[in-house]
Amino acid sequence: MTGINMGQMLLKAKEGQYAIGAFNIFNYISAKAAIKAAEDLNSFLILQTSVGTVKQIGASQLIEMLNILRSDTKVPVIVHLDHCKDVSLAKECIDKGWDSVMIDASEKSLIENIDTTLEVKCYAEKKNVTVEGELGVIRGVEEEIIVDEEKTTKYSEVVEYLNATGIDAIAPAVGTAHGLYKGAVSINYDLVKKISKNIDCPVVIHGGTGLEDDVFKRLIRNGATKINISTALKHAYIDACREYIQTNNEEYNPLKLDAYVESKIYEVVKKHIITFNSVDSVTR
Repeated sequence: MTGINMGQMLLKAKEGQYAIGAFNIFNYISAKAAIKAAEDLNSFLILQTSVGTVKQIGASQLIEMLNILRSDTKVPVIVHLDHCKDVSLAKECIDKGWDSVMIDASEKSLIENIDTTLEVKCYAEKKNVTVEGELGVIRGVEEEIIVDEEKTTKYSEVVEYLNATGIDAIAPAVGTAHGLYKGAVSINYDLVKKISKNIDCPVVIHGGTGLEDDVFKRLIRNGATKINISTALKHAYIDACREYIQTNNEEYNPLKLDAYVESKIYEVVKKHIITFNSVDSVTR
């Protein structure tokens, strides 16, 4: 079930003062767990696929698997390509059936970022695919992307970037980070609020794993409408595998292992949906 694109979904979230969880899935089990949690809570859902996952599984095979999983869901499920720096891969995913793509040209100059984003936006528009862009540089580790130092986003550049590109969602660098946090987190809530208040384009927060609930809630109050969760799912998956094998080291039943892992990922997704206040968002 879809019936709504990501841009429309995020604008509804902005109006309703909640955020939609965008969960980076990496296989059948993680996608199934995320969908089940969203269905049980009647919440909108964004399944994000990293560039690494697309390359590992294959674009055609991955979208076919996700389409099967969401074919009879009770809630709208968006499939979104996360942090793609390769324009040709973004276009391939658009052609294969992704609902939304993120083109990440944030390490380039503002003019080059605009040009790259605009190329993808113009291509995506022809197939009714939405586009997310990034301005400023978000620090941390996101699969093959490693950034040691954040480049802060300026509001004036956000205005110029959005006016030039007309994209559907903007991910500014506001102090969050990919991966696990080390030390205190300093977030520019004022920038989130200023963008949300003055510009229609929904605000995306990257680096959600590890933030406290009160931080999430404050971000949402200030206008964040999409919050990305990636590392938490990976940790849940690996930790659950270790736990099950250590507890059942004489057992050789992959189906039981899979069910246990799925239940742990389900709990992570469910927790975030509740925290983001998106329970029953489908029928609000």
